[in-house]
Amino acid sequence: MVELGRRIREERKKLFLKQGDISGDEFSKGYISLIEKGKISPSLKALNFIAERLNKPIVYFLDDDYAEKDELKRELAKYKEISKMTLNANKLYENREYNEAIHIYNSILKNEMDDYFYNMIKFCLAKSYIAVNDYKMSLDILESITEHFESTQNQSILVDIYYMKGLCYGNQQKFKDSLNYYLKSIEKFDKISSKNYILKSRILFSIANLYSKMGEFIKARDFYMRCLEYSTQVKTVDFIALSNNGLGLVNYELKQYKEALKYIRRAMIISKSLNLKEDIANEYNYMGFVYTDLKKYDLAEKYFYNSYILYKELNIKSGVAYNLTEIGRINYFKNNFEKAYDYLNKSLEILQEINENDEIGRVYTILGNIDLKLGKYEQSEQELLKSLEILKNLGLKKDLSEVYKALGNLYIALNKTSEAKKYFNQSIELLYE
Repeated sequence: MVELGRRIREERKKLFLKQGDISGDEFSKGYISLIEKGKISPSLKALNFIAERLNKPIVYFLDDDYAEKDELKRELAKYKEISKMTLNANKLYENREYNEAIHIYNSILKNEMDDYFYNMIKFCLAKSYIAVNDYKMSLDILESITEHFESTQNQSILVDIYYMKGLCYGNQQKFKDSLNYYLKSIEKFDKISSKNYILKSRILFSIANLYSKMGEFIKARDFYMRCLEYSTQVKTVDFIALSNNGLGLVNYELKQYKEALKYIRRAMIISKSLNLKEDIANEYNYMGFVYTDLKKYDLAEKYFYNSYILYKELNIKSGVAYNLTEIGRINYFKNNFEKAYDYLNKSLEILQEINENDEIGRVYTILGNIDLKLGKYEQSEQELLKSLEILKNLGLKKDLSEVYKALGNLYIALNKTSEAKKYFNQSIELLYE
C-alpha cells in the first residue's frame, strides 16, 4: 500500500495537481490523502478513478505490495470482456439490429459491475426496447434507473431518460404523465450546454404534438413555433418541416384555414425535396382535414386517399387506419352511409389490432352519429357510450366534446331533454376550459 500511495503522489506532483484536483464523486480529498500515505488500500473503482485523473492506465499502479493485485487483474479481464460485449451491442443498435442488441445487453447485466456501468447498460437496454416498440418493458427499466442518475446529477443522461419516459407514457396513452416528463426533459436540457440539437428539436416537437392531441391548441401552437424557430436556427431540417406541418394542424383546429394551408404547403415543399414519404403522407392527411372543414369533400377525400396509399406503402398501420377513418367520415358527410360503414369498420379492425384507443373512440363517435341519422337509436347509444368510456379515460378534450354533443343530439331525438341538456352543457364546458 505504501509503494502504491507513493506512486500516486509522484504522478500527481508531476502534473502539478493538488489532492483536491484528483478527488471527486464519492472520493474525497481526505480519502486520496489516506491512500497516498499508505493508510488504506483503494478499491478497484477508486484506483480506476485516480488513474483516469492522472491519465495513466490502471495497471501502471499494480505493484507487488498492492493487496488486491490478483483480484484486480481478474476484474480488469472481466471488464475488458464486458467492454467488448458493450461495443458489439452498441454497434448492433446503430445498425438497427435491435433484438440482437437486447440479447447482448441482457447478457452483460448478468455480470457483477459497478453501479454506474450497470445503470448505463440498463439505459442502453431501455433505448433498444423503445426501438422495438416495447414501451412497457422500456418504462420498467427507466423507472429502475432514474433514481441513480438523479442522485449522481448526470444531467445529460437525465434529459434522455425524461424524454424516453415521456415517449413510453405517450405510447401507453397516459398523456398527462407523458407531458410531465417531456416538460421535465426540456427544462433539464435548457440548464445544460448540450449541442444535441436534434434531441431538443424532438422534445419541443413532442410537447407540441401532445398538447395538440389533448386539445390544448394555443399551447401546441406556442411549442410548434418554438420548435420551428429553434430548428431554423440550428438547421435541423426535418423538424422545420414537421413544425410547419404541426402549425398547419393547430391553425386548422383554431379555424385559421388560410394560415393552416400556408404552413402545410411549406412543410410539403421541404418534405418532397428530401423525399420524406412519411412526412408527405402526414401533410396530405392534414390537407384533407382543412378541406373537410371547408366542405370541399371531393378534394379532401383525394388528399386522405393519397395519404392512405403512402402509409400503406410504408406499412404504417396507424396512418392507414387514420385515413380510412377520415374517408369514412367524408362519406358520412356525403350521406354515403354504406361506404362510410365499410371504411370505418376497416379502420376499427386495424386500430383494435394496434391498440390505438384514442382513434377507436373517434370511430365509435362517427358510427354513433351515422346510426343516429339512420334512426338506429339503440345502436347509436351503445356506440356513443363506448366512445365516451374510452375518451374519458384518455382526457382528450376535443374528441370528448364531440361525443358529448352527439349524445345530446341522440337524447333530443329520444325526447329525453334533461339528458340532452346535461351532455350539451358538458360539451360546451370542455370547449371553454
